Amino acid sequence: MSSGQAPAEGELASLRVLHESVVRAEEVDALGHMNVRFYGERAFASTERLLSELGVKPADFGATQALGYELPRLFTRYHREQHTGSPLVVRGGMLEAREDALRFYHELRNPERDELAATFVHDVRLRVPGQPDPLRNSAELRDSLAHERVALPLEGGPRTIDLDRPPVAPTFAEAKEAGLAFRLPREIEAEYCDAEGRLSAEMRPFYMWGGRPIPPAKAADGPQIIDLPDGGKMGWASMETRSVMLEQPTAGMRTQSFAATVEIARKTNLRRYWIFDINTGRLLLANEVVELALHLGQRRAIDIPEDIRSEMTENLREDLR
Repeated sequence: MSSGQAPAEGELASLRVLHESVVRAEEVDALGHMNVRFYGERAFASTERLLSELGVKPADFGATQALGYELPRLFTRYHREQHTGSPLVVRGGMLEAREDALRFYHELRNPERDELAATFVHDVRLRVPGQPDPLRNSAELRDSLAHERVALPLEGGPRTIDLDRPPVAPTFAEAKEAGLAFRLPREIEAEYCDAEGRLSAEMRPFYMWGGRPIPPAKAADGPQIIDLPDGGKMGWASMETRSVMLEQPTAGMRTQSFAATVEIARKTNLRRYWIFDINTGRLLLANEVVELALHLGQRRAIDIPEDIRSEMTENLREDLR
């Protein structure tokens, strides 16, 4: 277990510094701010460090080899966009030790501006490499970690997305029949997997958004940019995201991404994405994203333009909300 001064009984621990960095120019995308991928990279690095600092050992599970882990549930909330040269610090801690997972919280801050950039909740499931089933955390282990618990700040948790709600999804056949395909089928490349052939959590979004578009759409690099009537440009900025892994994607699987808008508000929309194994029809990943209409020149939220709203409403799938 971890060492150091433990909080008094009943008190919660403080967040600890887990990562420090500066936004690099190559991390900024066409929307003019650090791409969501690089927020995630900092959070994943922080989860790995926090897990090592908690001091959970193979012996805690009666194992003799080094433990691995997987991330069955991931949540991110974006607060303030960050730009080239911005200093960033991740502070984090353990929210809860559950029987099936350890739940971690991280917040990414710009200390120069005393500004919250993003917050994350990661569920961490321990496993023995080479064995298919994850480990269960014993009551003894959970009790030994109780002094590590931190609070989830109000501004750190979700506004729209439920952290623990079971994913809402069509079947593979229903998604195909409804024309919800978002990308052409693709095979999971071994280069994006670990030594066991398991797709890394960092690469999961690329199998949701990435790949070749459905014809006649043309491939486009980077975020979608939309021309506005006033001569300005609009992009969709992610506000909250959740990814739930139902089954571990592995190298060689043939997968396909499907998507639908399930809710539209004045300035935001909620989209769900599903990644299926097309050979078996099984759902691998279920994702949901709250997107905000962002005026790129003025760097502010705007009402969704009527022509875009009309098109989105025509294809709205409220039944999948």
